[in-house]
Amino acid sequence: MTTLIVLALVLAVGYLFSIKAHPFTACRVCKGGSRHRGAFYTYAYRPCRRCKGSGRKLRLGAQLLGRDH
Repeated sequence: MTTLIVLALVLAVGYLFSIKAHPFTACRVCKGGSRHRGAFYTYAYRPCRRCKGSGRKLRLGAQLLGRDH
């Protein structure tokens, strides 16, 4: 039982360090490309609405910890 608690604690601390080092992930909509291509005219594009053209999104853990850009 204590081994399970220690393992959970180690994983939680590792996740917190990961959030601190890498708070962003690729945007799901544009897949990190920051552009949304047109369906009919594929050469045309616009900035992604979800990430506003940055291509990245703040991870859930970083949002919960109040870490902003």
